[in-house]
Amino acid sequence: MKLSMIFKEKPKQWGFRGDPYFWDHLRKKAENMELITPDELEEWIKAEYLSVSGKALTDEYGDFAVVDEFAHGGMSSGGVDNIWWMENGIPLLKSRLAALL
Repeated sequence: MKLSMIFKEKPKQWGFRGDPYFWDHLRKKAENMELITPDELEEWIKAEYLSVSGKALTDEYGDFAVVDEFAHGGMSSGGVDNIWWMENGIPLLKSRLAALL
């Protein structure tokens, strides 16, 4: 079973417009990965965020990154919201992964 399974169903709400593109970026990378632990998943997501944005993924309020490859128009185009990922995205993915293990 591949890690990409946990990315199948997208959330209905996002933080910024770049968040769905970061989700898709992670899903594509996960297509070639076996299942890992929930803690490893969080570290992997943080490493990918750093790789695409040049910034650390933290829970610092109001922090975000703008990633040019995720910019497709709109006010927060390309923006990837740290708070959304720390409070919503990562916990959701970790719970889906835990259910598979």
